[in-house]
Amino acid sequence: MHGVDSMQIKWLNPDATFSDLILAGDIGGTNSNLALVGETGGRYTIILEVVFPSAEINDVIDPIKKVLSIGRERRADLVPTRCSISAAGAVINNTVNLTNCGWSIDGGQIQRETGLTTLLINDFVAISYGLLTYDVNDERYIHKLKHPDGTVPSKQNATIAVIGPGTGLGVSFLVYSNGDYIPASSEGGHAAFAPFDDESEAFCKYMRNKIGITPGVELFVSGQGIKNIFHFYKDSKKMPIDGLIAEIDATADSDKPGRISRGASENDYCRSMMQLYVRMFASEASSLACTTLPFGGLFLAGGTVSKDLRWLQEDDLFMKTFEINYNRNVVGLLKKIPVYVILDYSISLYGAANAGMKIL
Repeated sequence: MHGVDSMQIKWLNPDATFSDLILAGDIGGTNSNLALVGETGGRYTIILEVVFPSAEINDVIDPIKKVLSIGRERRADLVPTRCSISAAGAVINNTVNLTNCGWSIDGGQIQRETGLTTLLINDFVAISYGLLTYDVNDERYIHKLKHPDGTVPSKQNATIAVIGPGTGLGVSFLVYSNGDYIPASSEGGHAAFAPFDDESEAFCKYMRNKIGITPGVELFVSGQGIKNIFHFYKDSKKMPIDGLIAEIDATADSDKPGRISRGASENDYCRSMMQLYVRMFASEASSLACTTLPFGGLFLAGGTVSKDLRWLQEDDLFMKTFEINYNRNVVGLLKKIPVYVILDYSISLYGAANAGMKIL
């Protein structure tokens, strides 16, 4: 299998000791990450991580067997007791059809093929479980976004919400109950997009004409969204195709978001695209906050968020948009919600491991 041939092997903590060992996975639209994670007293350490390009594999059985083999070759005691896999899609009866890949995962099949008791969870439920292992005051892993008035509200024992643009858009939340949190999944990224100004209205109309139906948020707030903004600017705004814009136009759609983000410092069109993206992201985050009232924190997840952090913070664009609401009383509530950026890309693996330990 080609994907196994092009894997990246990362021994992060090869000599770590542990009380229990779990095989954790994070299967996304771009990469499939599998790891052997040690647990001691509720703390988790990634010992070995192996990354497979998702487009080059068509199931997780062979990659899992490969990771188990790599682990045993180096340390005979690296034998996990269970397996917990997070995946981008809705999990039903321990199976999941991946939202942005053409294949599915069956927890029962993994169990039969490997002998490991296996749990499948939604990728954003995994992030939710991962959050429970972090300290929001640890600046290595969590960045606090200040509200435009300079305040950083304190985290309460209350609902937590998570939203994260990547290949698609993930949404989840955690309900606080009896001193603990209960994570819940959603398909909020596929809810209908709500335009909020003239530009987003024109963009929404463009996408509706393109696909023939009311478009979901994911088509605006994600890597796909940035790519779609480019085509909107090209087709509707008569953006001149020269210089950097011509270079971006010639690249594959999957590479456009990164090129646009990097080019935004020097090119006015790229800058305008990133600003529209940030406003749409913030507006959707604000809607999620109105739905869930996450006084326990609204967490922004996904690799694109930490990479594009400067565009969220420049001129307080994200937080200014986040606080916009037609109802003055609701604006007051939005000002009290702590907003955090998750900086650690490994959170899904920690979360899958934590869910596996708690649920299995």
